[in-house]
This record gives sequence, structure tokens and C-alpha cells, in this order.
Amino acid sequence: MFECILLDSIMKINGERTVYNIFHLLSAKKSTQTIQDSNLFGLTNYFGVYKPLSRQAFNKEIRRLNHNQFITLNIDQQTVHITDKGHNYFNQIKEEHKHFFHLNGAEFHQTADQFSKHLLLFIQTLTHLHQKNQRFIPIIEDIETQQFVKKVWNKQQQLGTEKILKSIYQDLTIILETFPDSHAGAFVDSLTSVKKVGLSRYQIAKKYNITSHNVYFSFMNIIHAICKAIETNQSLTFLPQLYPVHKNQMLLSDSANQTFYYLQQGLSIDEIANVRTLRVNTIKDHIVELAYIYKTLNWTGYMTEQQYLLVKDTLAKLQSKKLKDIKSELPESISYFQIKLVIALGGRENLGENHYV
Repeated sequence: MFECILLDSIMKINGERTVYNIFHLLSAKKSTQTIQDSNLFGLTNYFGVYKPLSRQAFNKEIRRLNHNQFITLNIDQQTVHITDKGHNYFNQIKEEHKHFFHLNGAEFHQTADQFSKHLLLFIQTLTHLHQKNQRFIPIIEDIETQQFVKKVWNKQQQLGTEKILKSIYQDLTIILETFPDSHAGAFVDSLTSVKKVGLSRYQIAKKYNITSHNVYFSFMNIIHAICKAIETNQSLTFLPQLYPVHKNQMLLSDSANQTFYYLQQGLSIDEIANVRTLRVNTIKDHIVELAYIYKTLNWTGYMTEQQYLLVKDTLAKLQSKKLKDIKSELPESISYFQIKLVIALGGRENLGENHYV
């Protein structure tokens, strides 16, 4: 699954950004540039789906793909392109995963991590309480998670441990039955109960003869599937109790969110830059970022309708997503900011393509 995500990202970026843009995307570097690129190249589903990924591990995987001739690597420019061999391999593994691929980083990049910790700790806690064992070392040390689990238990304990365990079992069965046996088995092996300690990622990798990367993605893919089932009100009885309090999870940097506040107050770009002591170009980048989220953003203060249509028509003719290539086809009076804004507003037909693998 990790190979599939990397090759898909490499194919869509097509050498127009460095390979490390993919690393920043997967590890959730919530910068304006990363968020803009994830929208531009149709990669928002991958945002933050592999937060523990180290740069060293990422580099190793890129070198392996290059060694296997799935990609070509330009070390000087730090860019990568997918090869014909890589494209064929991608299509093969894409076919293998398409029926149970649920990763949606844009929607669940925060919720999934929190929910997984709630689930792991609650199962450990409940199985111990069911055996009248109140003394154990929690597998999740995070105090906020421990407090959340305690709150859920205090609220639901009148149901009794047996009934709650049965409900969780039924909920998980509904989800896991939609996955291959190996994925479901690996997920169950990661759970800690009163009778067993959950296997580590590396132990599961050895047991199922897969990479530790794919162990992680297999687990998180199931977590995302549960999150989706909860959000769409599917027939789960108890797992929704473990779902984090809903937060605004829009794919938006904190800095852009602050700029949005001042825009709502009626301040101009220059005024916001002055208040926030930031460069004007930074504020413009924030507006582009906001345009991806708020499709109804009022753009008429930033360009004329004639300029908008001119950029839109030019985008429709070009295949490149390189701003320099686009700029060279337009009058000098059209700025990079205006080009990026039109792209964000949906000036290109293929801009909305952002599908699962």
C-alpha cells in the first residue's frame, strides 16, 4: 500500500515539485505550500496519513523504488518521475487495493490518530475491568487519551463490561469483514487485552511477511474506514462513543486561518500584512489556500472578470502545472497570485480529481 501511495504521488506531481513535497504531505507538514500542492495535484487524501514517517525511512523507500526501476531520480534537482515499469506496477497494485482503500487524510488527518488511541486504550481497559483487574500499565501514555477513555467508561459503565465488549466486537466485525483476512488479522493482532499484549508493528510485519510501512497503512486504513462509517451514521453501536469531539478539520494552515479572520473583518491584503507583520505575498498565499476551501470566496477584488477568464482559458489549454509555463502564456499584467487563485477556484477542469488510489 505504501508503494501504491508513493507511486501515485510521484505520477501526479510528475517532477514539478521535489520528492520532499511528498514527504511533507504524508507527514502532515501543515504549511501553505504543502496544502496548496496537495490540492493542486489531487493528493489531499494522502495528507497526514503517515505522520510517524522519518525522512531517513522515506529516503530509503525512494532509493528502493529507483533501484527497482519504478522511478527515475534526479539527485541534483531532487525530482522524480515514474517509469513505464513503475506505471505498470502501480496499475497492478492499485487494482489489488481499490476495493478496500479508505484513506482520507483531508477528512481524518486529526480524528483518525485520536480515535485509534481511544480505541486501543479502551479495549485494554475494558478487558481488564471485565476480569476485575484494575491494575495495569496503560499502553497509551497520553493523559488526554486516558481522561477521554475514563470519561467514556464512567458514562457507559451501567451497561456492564460484557455488553460493551460484545458491542465493540460486533462493530469491529462489521468493518473487518470488508477487508482481506490478512488485514483484519493484523489489526486484531495489534490490540492489547487482559490476555495478550498487542504485537508491535515489526512483529506483525514478520508474521505476515509484509513491510512495517504496510503494517502501519493497513492499520490506519481500517481506522479511516471506521471513522468514515461513524461520520456517515452507519450501523455501529458503540464505537461512535470513542470518536473524538468533532473539530474543524479543514485542510488549512493556522496562519491562513488567522488571515481569514481579518478578511472577514473587511481588511485589505496590505492592512492584514501590516497587522500581522507578514509579507504581502504571504497573505496572498493564504488567500489562495482559503480559495481551495471556500469555493465561494469573493475574488473580484483581486482581478477583473476578463483576467479571470483569460487565465481560466489558458489553464484549459496547458497540461503543465508549472507556474512559469503558465505565466509565459499570459500577459505581463497577470500576476502569479492571480494564476494561483484561478487554479484554486477551479479554473481547470481536472482540478477536482482527487480520488482514492
